[in-house]
Amino acid sequence: MRKIIFTFLLLVLSSFSWGQESSFGKITISPFIPEDTELDATATRLLKTKLNQIVTTNDAVGGFDRRFIIVPSLNVLTESETGTIPQKTSAKVSITFFVGDGVAGVLFNSSNIEVTGVGDDHSDAIYSAIRKVNVKDAGLQALITEAKGRIVEYYNTTAPILIKEAEDFMASYEYEEALMRLSVIPSLCSSYDKAQSLISKCGSKIIERENNSLLTKAKAVWSANPNEFGATEASSYLSQVIISSSHYKNEVDKLTNQMRQRLAQLEDKRIELAKVKILSEERLEAERINASARVTSTFISSLPSLVFNILRWF
Repeated sequence: MRKIIFTFLLLVLSSFSWGQESSFGKITISPFIPEDTELDATATRLLKTKLNQIVTTNDAVGGFDRRFIIVPSLNVLTESETGTIPQKTSAKVSITFFVGDGVAGVLFNSSNIEVTGVGDDHSDAIYSAIRKVNVKDAGLQALITEAKGRIVEYYNTTAPILIKEAEDFMASYEYEEALMRLSVIPSLCSSYDKAQSLISKCGSKIIERENNSLLTKAKAVWSANPNEFGATEASSYLSQVIISSSHYKNEVDKLTNQMRQRLAQLEDKRIELAKVKILSEERLEAERINASARVTSTFISSLPSLVFNILRWF
């Protein structure tokens, strides 16, 4: 006698990566290296790493915002050959870090570091110089701190507009567009709590939308194949349903009972059903926020890269 087990699992908070796990409320400054920067691929990667370290050290990462950027500009001050054997190339490099609103073209401030690198040739010397950039430099830390304050000021002004736009999109069931507005409001902003409340509401609607889709697929599969194989496929959909209310519990129970009774009649199978539980309010709130974060991440990843207006920064 074969045994079929229908197990209903609650969705686990998913991890999605955008350089790192993204979440709401984080002030974010993104590294940006212009395409016309005269560096080879190896030096460019190292410089990108340094930029990431600078913003990470100053807790300016982890959110969904894309408009605020840190941009480097390199200038070789002097370059010479050493008197050593073998002969090396020495380069003194000035690196200026600019931070601002790349979309509006507003420069917040800049900070400069001078470093000297030594290598087998020009490229090696530049790479060596970039390696010596101290990401904890006091000037760089002050630069990021000032920028974070400017970002909070920006959203204290614009957040009410973003929230109104988000509410309009929610009224039209355009939750992705609504979340694009809400996701960038930082936790230090005066409108953050209002934004979080709306993010939770979006998450609730997204969960309902996904649950309804999963239930429709499960019912269609079982209707087309009322046998062991159909039951197995249907249960794979049902296992993804988030039991956020008694309505979904009843819908899942109803379909699984139908499958259990039918299979028992056909082949006298023994069925074990895991109990479907209603989520606690705390867990349900976490699922709402997670659903919104997941949808926001997916939606942002599908958007084209922003075009930054930074010509006047340098």
